[in-house]
Amino acid sequence: MTTLVPFIGLAADRRSHASFSRSFRLLAAVTSALLWLPRFWKTRKDLAALAGMSECERRDIGVTAFDIENMLALPVDRDPTEVLARVVDDRRHRRES
Repeated sequence: MTTLVPFIGLAADRRSHASFSRSFRLLAAVTSALLWLPRFWKTRKDLAALAGMSECERRDIGVTAFDIENMLALPVDRDPTEVLARVVDDRRHRRES
């Protein structure tokens, strides 16, 4: 009868890699949580600047007042600037088609 014994160094390496990966993910989650509030205030400031523009200025960049209202209604953990950029890009592509 043959008994197979795994290489001990390989198993130890896997455990340390998994531990490092778990630690890195935890660090990334903590960093993201700590930086959430500054990101939130920056995006709200950007939306306030867009809301303060005239209708003509907003039309030049492809944004309407309704778009800004929709972005303010998004959950606070979503980045409204990414969603708004997608809306403007979709509108531009529809116009070109």
